[in-house]
Amino acid sequence: MKKTDRRVHRTRELLQKALIELISKRGYDAITIQDIVDRANVGRTTFYQHYSSKDELFISCHEAIVSEFPLYPLSREELLSPEAPPGIISAYRHLEDARALLYRIFQGKDSLLILRRIRDWSAQAIKASLRTSFSEADSTIPFDVLANYLAGAQIALVLWWLEKRQPDTPENLAQTFHRLQRAAIRDAFGLRDGE
Repeated sequence: MKKTDRRVHRTRELLQKALIELISKRGYDAITIQDIVDRANVGRTTFYQHYSSKDELFISCHEAIVSEFPLYPLSREELLSPEAPPGIISAYRHLEDARALLYRIFQGKDSLLILRRIRDWSAQAIKASLRTSFSEADSTIPFDVLANYLAGAQIALVLWWLEKRQPDTPENLAQTFHRLQRAAIRDAFGLRDGE
């Protein structure tokens, strides 16, 4: 069983790496599944055993990258801290490193689908943090609404930063998002300074 797990993991890594390398050379929209399997040196059947589409492969790349950073779940203390948690700062540093690649992806024709899936994934992670830290009964805003608002705000901030090529540092961007997130959470729970 472990051999199968390692082979599956290795094949997925090959496909993810192939997609990222191709994006940096050609742009997301120009890449076909055949390009990916040729680059990864696997067959089309193998591709479809792991992913149903190029978009699903891209989302798996996103999830693999995000899993490297301890973004969520965040504790109550981290959510309400005046300073951005280290995991959020690390994630924004990674965004800075991948800025050119992300810009090309988010300008493509499939960007709305990709962004929607990233938003949904992020909203679920934020909602899990809210559930572990607060009682939904104490919130003036349902957790689904609050989590989707925060996930959408984060994506909008990153897109603005990519599109306008803003010179903000990743640390400043992470701190800005954290302050906005903290303000929304504090307002939803009617928290005052010192709480």
